Amino acid sequence: MTFRTMLAALFALSMPFAALAEWPDRPVRLVVPYGPGAMGDVVARLLGEELRPDLGQPVIVDNRPGAGGNIGTAAVAQADPDGYTVLVGATNNFVINQFLYRMGFDPLEALAPVTILVDVPSVIFINAGVPAKTFPEFVRYARANKGKLNYGSPGAGTTPHLSAALISKTRDLGMTHIPYKGAAPGIAALLSNEVQFYMGGAGLGAQHVKAGKLRAIAVSNAQRLDSLPDTPTFEEAGLSDIKASNYWAVAVPKGTPANIVGKLSAAFLAAMAKPAAGQRFAKLGVTPVGGTPAETARRWREEADYWGRAVKEMGVRVD
Repeated sequence: MTFRTMLAALFALSMPFAALAEWPDRPVRLVVPYGPGAMGDVVARLLGEELRPDLGQPVIVDNRPGAGGNIGTAAVAQADPDGYTVLVGATNNFVINQFLYRMGFDPLEALAPVTILVDVPSVIFINAGVPAKTFPEFVRYARANKGKLNYGSPGAGTTPHLSAALISKTRDLGMTHIPYKGAAPGIAALLSNEVQFYMGGAGLGAQHVKAGKLRAIAVSNAQRLDSLPDTPTFEEAGLSDIKASNYWAVAVPKGTPANIVGKLSAAFLAAMAKPAAGQRFAKLGVTPVGGTPAETARRWREEADYWGRAVKEMGVRVD
């Protein structure tokens, strides 16, 4: 099903906006469980501007960082199921953190899916001082210098951390993890050669690749990115077994009325389909996804199975 087909289906299935005039009758709050500047924060603010005309109410972005995103996630899970408190979270918040933390609740049971917003393909960036231009060359170099290389992440237990840890373990690279408080300090550490390997969105490092300060050696997308046309995909680089894309999705507290969930789904998909949003997505290096609540729930269950096994095999815990 194409993105536009999903949009049409959701508009057909959800009640007309006019028929739901009772909601919203006050501002809608988008809770982002990370600090300002994170990809989810940027996407939430972008879409918030596009949502306001359709919803007829202000859309407020509320950053609630901490505990790997669990503080913001819990705030939404415990909120009244009235459609006024909405989570804009990452892969971690829906399917991974339950295997890393003692959360006190199961996000798959406490949250109702609305839709998936965007996929953020992960790019493997290495410091330009590393004598490798391809992923196979990096593998050979890391094995020859086992225990001497570091990889950074925007935080312990994040998708970039776990994906890089899987690569290091399955390829016997022996790299040491150094977590940072966000993507920006992680990229700064890569530029200063404090770490030699970092996985993140293309928008984080593409300009440094063009400047010759970093190299991009693989991207998790199915196709090469327009912003990094010379960078091979994971499939091309021999990394097809690694799941590394980090998506951002929307959820509400379980028990939110189905008609409100339907209206939210349609409104978010309509916002993503607007030309201004599409242009911003392209500049950010993200791919709009969409999907019905049922399709979103199915993806969550499939990924929970994958990450549950992966985390157990690696023996990772962060609490």
